[in-house]
Amino acid sequence: MPVERFAKKELIPSLQARRGGGTRARMGPMEGMINLGAGDPDFNQPEFINKAVYEAMKGGYTHYSFGGDPEFKQAIAGYYKKYGVDVDPNTQIVIESGGSQAIYRSFGAILNPGEEILIMDPAYGGYRGPAAYFGATMTRAKLTKGKDGLFRPDMDNIRAAITDKTKAMLICNPDNPCGTVYTEKELKGLAEVAVEKDIVLIADEIYTEFTWGDSVHRPIINLPGMEERTMVLMSFSKTFAWTGCRAGYIIAGPELMRVVKAVPTGICSMPVAFQRAGIKALNDGWDFVDEMKAEYKKRIEFMAPRLSEIEGITCPYPEGAFYLFPDISELGVPSAKFSQDLFAKEKVRCASGSGYGENGEGHVRFALVRPVEDLAEACDRIEKFVKSLPPKAPSAYP
Repeated sequence: MPVERFAKKELIPSLQARRGGGTRARMGPMEGMINLGAGDPDFNQPEFINKAVYEAMKGGYTHYSFGGDPEFKQAIAGYYKKYGVDVDPNTQIVIESGGSQAIYRSFGAILNPGEEILIMDPAYGGYRGPAAYFGATMTRAKLTKGKDGLFRPDMDNIRAAITDKTKAMLICNPDNPCGTVYTEKELKGLAEVAVEKDIVLIADEIYTEFTWGDSVHRPIINLPGMEERTMVLMSFSKTFAWTGCRAGYIIAGPELMRVVKAVPTGICSMPVAFQRAGIKALNDGWDFVDEMKAEYKKRIEFMAPRLSEIEGITCPYPEGAFYLFPDISELGVPSAKFSQDLFAKEKVRCASGSGYGENGEGHVRFALVRPVEDLAEACDRIEKFVKSLPPKAPSAYP
């Protein structure tokens, strides 16, 4: 009996897509599996943060706090000062139960049925569901691959994709899955487009702390004309390895924040004890973050060149986040088939590039959420799998 007849119509495409299953649907415990598919850090939060949660609960922080703990919001505002952003904790911050909830709330605040939200291509697949849920259409602007193998924003493509129905544009910086960190010039270009077209810009910045080499994260909200039209989405999931604790927030200008706050808060709040622990994390957790960053750097420096040693694979070094997005197009295998067969034959899980948009085809994403010794084993298995593939058919054109 088709359950679709009970479903909200905007959810039906998602239901149909999930019916076929895939590696995520079969993700029960499996001996010997190396899971590089999901971006769930393999670090555990420090004991002093665990203790802060316990002490907060023991101290009575177990009641409603729909507006967010004032000290927690003050700590968030203090954190943003290091990026040169002045945030009023009373009028510019709302607390969310994780980054995904921040996506839903930001979309729900501004999108009406029939309106459009412009997403980059490739882009994180988690934006698709919220857009559909609110009856909006997700349009795409193709990123352009540079000589270094990284995808970058193309202002001509972005302008061409904006219509009179476009309500908002969303960027992820640092970028998942591409590993790109937007330059000052690129951010200014995006800001100019947003102001010129009079649209909202949603900036997913959950990988703020993870930049590599000379790359520097720059917030877009403090560029001219942007405070009034920018929503910054942020989460503790990656910064402090809190994926299971559901801790996040939105920052926006005071007037735009009034719209965000109009979305019912009962579905958005974060456990108060974790808000209290968040204060501790923002004040004292940076040594832990530095340790994670040092480990991620080792993993990048090992796996990026190792993948490029495999015939048919080219892997650029990311500028930010903790993913690799290698080009596998020379293998002549669709990315979805590559990821499914690699999982079935070698028990290595990755994400297909096509899941991030049409422009992601010919790539796969590896999340560097296992230690180097596991990554070494994964690369050996990937190489074995690639060698087992049939030769790529020659082009029909000279």
